[in-house]
Amino acid sequence: MAGLDNIFNKVKEATKQAADQTNRAAKAAKLKMTVMSLTSEKTQHLQTIGQRTYTLFFENSTIDGKVLQEKIQEELTQIDRIGARIAELEAEIADIQSGQHVDIADITLKNTDADATEK
Repeated sequence: MAGLDNIFNKVKEATKQAADQTNRAAKAAKLKMTVMSLTSEKTQHLQTIGQRTYTLFFENSTIDGKVLQEKIQEELTQIDRIGARIAELEAEIADIQSGQHVDIADITLKNTDADATEK
């Protein structure tokens, strides 16, 4: 009967490990989607900067750096914020993925020696 309990415990352990790995993979995927969304938002801010720069040049036939900086300062601040958040998320993804290795071993062989000594 001890052998049956041992097999049941091994199956239970493997199932728990698979569930944990699935949860980590789902969390990493969710974080990657957030990174993609933030990257898209960053692109929009960069396009806004380009549009404002072009408008300033079109209106004045020149670009005054000080005026340009005033017009795009908020966009630059948002880009910096987004970049920092993306770095945080990528570090979190790396942490999740570093613990996501699968230990493939024949768990039925682990206790073969112990089972042999019990008999």
